[in-house]
Parts: sequence; C-alpha cells; structure tokens
Amino acid sequence: MLNKNPLVFFKTIFDLYPDPTIIVDKKKYVIKLCNTEFQNLFKKSNDYLSGKLLDELFKKEFMILSNIKEANNRNENFVIKDKIKVDSSFYEIKCIVSEEIEDEFVMIFSKIENKENIFLSENLDFFNEMFSIISHEINNPLSSIKLASDLIKKRYLNVDSELLEIIKSEALRINRLFSNFTKTDSNQLQKKNAENIHELIRLCLFKIKQMPNDIKILEEFDPSLPTIRINRDLIMQAFDNLLINSYESSNFNENSFLRIRTRFIAGESIKIPNLKDSIKKNSISITFSDNGKGISKEILKKVFLPFFSTKQRGSGIGLFLVKKIIDDHDGSIDIQSINGLTSVEIQLPF
Repeated sequence: MLNKNPLVFFKTIFDLYPDPTIIVDKKKYVIKLCNTEFQNLFKKSNDYLSGKLLDELFKKEFMILSNIKEANNRNENFVIKDKIKVDSSFYEIKCIVSEEIEDEFVMIFSKIENKENIFLSENLDFFNEMFSIISHEINNPLSSIKLASDLIKKRYLNVDSELLEIIKSEALRINRLFSNFTKTDSNQLQKKNAENIHELIRLCLFKIKQMPNDIKILEEFDPSLPTIRINRDLIMQAFDNLLINSYESSNFNENSFLRIRTRFIAGESIKIPNLKDSIKKNSISITFSDNGKGISKEILKKVFLPFFSTKQRGSGIGLFLVKKIIDDHDGSIDIQSINGLTSVEIQLPF
C-alpha cells in the first residue's frame, strides 16, 4: 500500500535509488540531502554531509563547479554531464536543474566501468606500497652516487665537471620521481607549475636524437597552446617512456618516423536543450605516433598492467607508471595500433 505521507514515500525511493545521489541548494550550493549510496561512496553520514558546500566536497573539481554555477545562473532547464574520480574509480555526474524547481537541483553519480583496468584499480594500493619500498631501498645507492660525484670533483682536476653534474642531477631526478610515485594522498599531489608542453617534449626528443639509429622525427605542434599546470618531472618521465617505446619498436628503414602532434581541444561539458551557448571544458592533446612493429589487440588490453612486457629485458612498469602519472593529472591516455601505425594520445585538462 502506498504510504499516505508522500514525503516519506519519496524519501524512501530516494534512499533506495541505486546510484549515489544528492539534492543541492541552488543558491548556496550546499548539500541538503544525500541518499544511502552517496553516503557509502564518500564514507560519511547524511548528518555530516548535509550543509557541506560543494566546493568543500569537490576541492579539486573546480571546473565542474564552475560549469554548474555558470549554467545555474541562466535560470533554464538543463542537464550537465561530467566525470569525476572518487578513490580509484570514475563516475559520470548528471546534474539536473529545472526552472520549475526554485530552490534545489539534483546530482546523480553513475560509476563508469572499465573492465580492462579493474585489476589495476583494485591493486593500486599494493603497487603504491611496492614503489614505496623500492624508493626506500634505492635511496642509499643514489646517495652514494651523489657523494661519489662530489668527491671526484674535489679530488681530481682533470675531470669533466659537466658530466659529473649530469650524473648528480639524474640521480636527484630518480630520487624525486620515486618520491612522487609514493604520494597516494590526493591532498599531497606533487607540486605543479605552469609549463610549456612543447619545451618539455623537445627536451625529451633531444635524448632520442642521441640514440645510435636514425629515425625521422616529425613535429606537428599547435603554436596557440597555453601553458598548463603539471608536475614537470613526472610528465617528462611519461614522455620519455612513450618516446623510447616508439623508438625501440621502429623498423629503422628509410620510411620510419616518429611523429608528435599537439592540439587544443574545446570540450563540451554541458548539454543544455534549446540553448545556443554551451560551457566549455578545455584540454590539450599530445599524440605520439610511429610506424614501427605495431601492437596486437591482445597485447593492447594488457599494456597498462604492471610487470607486463613484451621486451626480453623489460621491467613491465613503464606504461603502468605513465598511466598513473596521467591519472594523477586528471588526464586520460589511449593507445591504438592499426595496420602498423601505433598512436598514443594523452589529454590533459586545464
């Protein structure tokens, strides 16, 4: 029998809804009510979450909040679709606002399943712990390398000081990289600065140009790209891995090439019926392409798994770390290989 009190009935339906859902105050942007699934997702009670500002709950998702607020000011019916990362999973957000409801709007969070990355997501804590142990163990030999380079510089006159500085700086970079990989708390995400992505790509390409076998390098850079806030060391580590993979897969004939293409992507985050203007969520795209040996469909499914490698002496952690770096920057990475042309596209939001 239908409950005689309609408020109790709809509250029950709201609590039983299978996706995490919240009701938000239109003017103050505070949570007024959240269902059971939302409480489970954020591991907080309704009493704790009620009254919280969206800005407080989604501190890193400033673009989503900006889009919601801008669209809300239009005072028209609209549905916002966006994506957010909670713990190790991605959720699509549907933000439903109606001019017929004066005081509230609804946000629904639907989990995005990616079966190929379930193993990676479920075991990320273990891998982070493993890298923490490796970082600790590698610190002693790195300290010895730095100390030895300093002693050589002091004791001997006829040495190349520039080479010693390279040894020392690279040892320091390894130390920084392992330290960054062990920072799993999103609030301690490694320091980011505004960087010119083309400058970083060219620094990484310089190393490829020093390799023994020649390969044609094609740069198709979009000169209008803005600077982007990233961790310089980590992004260079990702680019190094991808460029070395492309180089090593080359057939090294007269037609062999390695192409790097950058472009600006104006992405639409909000779909608003009967509204001409839309709100943009922009990103930059960096694509590394080569016409080398290619990658089979079966191998493509496994390339991001740690310790998986087709190389005889490969460690199998290169692409796993690349994906982790891009994920930490709230970006995306996709690999395709068709008829011998392999392309890796990275998108980084700004």
